Amino acid sequence: MALPWQTLCLPTQRTSVRLEIGHPLPGGKPAKAGCGQNCPPHVSSAPFRGPPVPAQRDTISIPVPNSDRAMNRSNASYFLALMLEVAVFYRHVLFERGFVFPWDFRGVHLPLATFVAGALGRGQWPLWDPYTYCGNPIFANIQAALFYPPVLGATLASNWFGNGTLPHLLAWVVAAQVCFAGWCTFALLRRLGAAPAAAFLSATVYQLGCFFTSQAEHMGAMQGGAWLPLVWWCCWELREGLRWRWLATLSLALAMTVLAGLPQVAVAAFGSAFALAVVLALFRLGRRRLPLHVLLAWVWALLLAAVQVIPTAQLTRHSVAKFRAEWLKTGGGIKLGALYSLVMPNYWNVFDLSKFHGPAGADLTFLYLYCSMAGLALALCAALWKPDRRAGGFALFTLAAGIWMLGDSTPIGRAIFGALPVEIRIGIHPEYNLPVFALGVAVLAGLGASRFLGPRLQLAAAVAIAIDLIAVGSGRPFNTASLAVEPGITHDAIDGSAPLAARLHALTAASTPAARFDMADAPYSWSSSAPILEIPTANGCDPLAPERVIQWRLSFAPGERWGTCYQVVNAASPAIGLGNVRYLVSRSPVDAAQFHAVDRIAGYTLYENSRALPRYFFAARVQAASGLEDAARALHATGFDPAQTAIVEAPAADLPAGPLAGGDAVVVSYEPSRVRLRTHSPGASFLVAADAWYPGWEATIDGAPAPIHPTDVAFRGLALPPGDHMIEMRFVPYILCWSAAISVLALVAALAACLRKPRAGPGGPARARAPAPR
Repeated sequence: MALPWQTLCLPTQRTSVRLEIGHPLPGGKPAKAGCGQNCPPHVSSAPFRGPPVPAQRDTISIPVPNSDRAMNRSNASYFLALMLEVAVFYRHVLFERGFVFPWDFRGVHLPLATFVAGALGRGQWPLWDPYTYCGNPIFANIQAALFYPPVLGATLASNWFGNGTLPHLLAWVVAAQVCFAGWCTFALLRRLGAAPAAAFLSATVYQLGCFFTSQAEHMGAMQGGAWLPLVWWCCWELREGLRWRWLATLSLALAMTVLAGLPQVAVAAFGSAFALAVVLALFRLGRRRLPLHVLLAWVWALLLAAVQVIPTAQLTRHSVAKFRAEWLKTGGGIKLGALYSLVMPNYWNVFDLSKFHGPAGADLTFLYLYCSMAGLALALCAALWKPDRRAGGFALFTLAAGIWMLGDSTPIGRAIFGALPVEIRIGIHPEYNLPVFALGVAVLAGLGASRFLGPRLQLAAAVAIAIDLIAVGSGRPFNTASLAVEPGITHDAIDGSAPLAARLHALTAASTPAARFDMADAPYSWSSSAPILEIPTANGCDPLAPERVIQWRLSFAPGERWGTCYQVVNAASPAIGLGNVRYLVSRSPVDAAQFHAVDRIAGYTLYENSRALPRYFFAARVQAASGLEDAARALHATGFDPAQTAIVEAPAADLPAGPLAGGDAVVVSYEPSRVRLRTHSPGASFLVAADAWYPGWEATIDGAPAPIHPTDVAFRGLALPPGDHMIEMRFVPYILCWSAAISVLALVAALAACLRKPRAGPGGPARARAPAPR
């Protein structure tokens, strides 16, 4: 019979030493004992083959002097060092004027946050954005991250410090979350048994490595990836069994990846949690039920994020996002050639855009996979040189993440993604599995450092890696943009031209509400930045572009139905004026009789549309349509005149018949989510509102409810009786109310689970933990 063995170690969070004596398990195999914390390698008379929780254990707690204070001081030093690394890495954006995060940060995230900040500053709920696509439900646009606490806090703070501070506040929010990711990575490695300096090295590799270096433009990706270490940490803590506190924390962390604003990273986080649970179970590092516990956390997380998930699902059904598979094909993914950057970070000249020579169709932000040579070497050593079960499990997991990240760039990826149903394939975007791969490399690097290097060498290697990653990746085009080189669009200037912005403001503000502008030859940033300019446009540039608005735009800008931004091609089309487009911006001449030039500034010509219809007007007759396809077919037909005919998606019996009376519509008040009109018509009439139709808009006529019909494909219509009337249209998204109620109930349950006292065990008030298997 094997002899029992015993282990004595000093816990990291307790004020006593616990002596645990393991008894032999059935079959003659000894149980493994330990404190469940970060202990040195155990010695036993036979190799440990059993599950992480021994069948029997006697525990004796022996009081010792408190060592928590020294341990906490040591951890605090590492945390401060991680903060300093992030501050130095993003120093240009955080501390110097004239620098911001580039590209999508300025063209997508900042405009959305600007509108949210402005609405909150006016005391309004930011529900409906009137500036892009003739109006759209901004609360349902997940990229706005309206319900994500850090972003919401930054937008509120910008009203206190001034709107000009919003870009820097958002940058600080992102940097703080990168630091949070480093802290959680450090804690994860400590729970895996790594030495403090090795955990610091691992955290450095993740927070300064390829993902957070290259994806600064995608604020939602950065925020979602920041929660990934906590997700894995929770999975590790749950390996011993269902513990409600850690299950609730896992659910909250996963919910945060959803609310952060980029669903693709949330998909990667959810998938990695389940995959990690499976790997831990297969390598006997956790119980077999661990994957089921993670699936339970999935459900809980979706309930927590219901306030965003449900409205976004509704918007997806009404947007071009549902057609994504038509251009996504087999699934996408990082190009295989990106692997060169693991050892040669500038292999594709991603540091100098004038010399960039990456593979065709490649996004340069996904051609940078550098995690430092030392970090990669340590990760490979941990994975390949006699790995223990932890290193072996994480090595397999990281390899699978890398293959998945490459998507259809590999034969196995093409086979997998080609076999997936379209409904699943369109939401994956395998390139956003990059944070999973990056964190896997970081974990392996920490395990390798803890195993192969002494404490001093671990710290020296961590410092060397930090210097390397900062020197190589900081201040590059994908994480730093100079306003002097790329002035972009602000409220008072367009591409650095204040006169151009002032002139466009003056022209559109001549009416109430302001007339819309469109583009024939101008950068797409003009339309996506409309909330910053506070000038409404009929265009936009968003993956959740409203399907109806895009169908309307296809009548004068031929393209695919899944397109998100179409500039005016056929300027002679009368359908342009239907959207209250009074002004057209172009760098090249516009040859159409209805447009005449009114000004030329900074290389742009401003044209006025003489056939622009008012925002609210009366149609001479109506034509019933059975649905969107029928209405789009009629709208695109040659000879269609929107000033005369309104195409209404409603039964003919519900619409006034024959010629209709004209009338007047006067705007009494106009707010993004509420419009009041005073109308007069001598007979039965039909009012067309050139504002986008969407579920949640409701109307009253003299206080009595009246139906709003989808009209002319993209807009709203209202049948009116003869006489004078007061019309009110309000946006009341009831879907937000009950989805928020679901989130509140799930949050109450999560908080209750987190505050729940641990169940008492035989060894004391808290249940004894099994040691991390080696």
